[in-house]
Amino acid sequence: MDGQDLMARIQERGRLHGTNQTRRAVQGVLGVLQDMLPAPAFRRLTAHVPAELHPAPPSAAVRPIEMLGCRAFVARVAARLFLDEPDAAFLARVVFENLNAAASGTTPAAIAHLVAADLRPLLRAGVTHRPAPQLRITVPAPAAATLKRTAPALSRP
Repeated sequence: MDGQDLMARIQERGRLHGTNQTRRAVQGVLGVLQDMLPAPAFRRLTAHVPAELHPAPPSAAVRPIEMLGCRAFVARVAARLFLDEPDAAFLARVVFENLNAAASGTTPAAIAHLVAADLRPLLRAGVTHRPAPQLRITVPAPAAATLKRTAPALSRP
């Protein structure tokens, strides 16, 4: 997905009024996420995102990584974008949903394990989870009987 397509999808889904507002929303969400991730993980995440959507780099060369929960994350996005918290949560979901749909490079869902547990569902927005295939091992009856006879008896010391 190219940058224009990503911007158009976020603008439409987020009900935003233009490319400037869309760019500002993406930069706000990614800017707050930048404070929560190690620099290499954030660079991998934004490698496939167009440069115009990247947030401003942090001012300090060495910055502490903050572990924010979902409420604190949404509150920071709301403060950065001058929105109410429900609107900020909706925009964050739209941004993560579309970045996950891009499917090129590292997605927010792929780095969700690096954030607080209650924030992970938001980063995994739009990702459908398929249940893991059940591994079933069947042992034929004659082999099971042989295993019972030949298994050493457990003794206690």
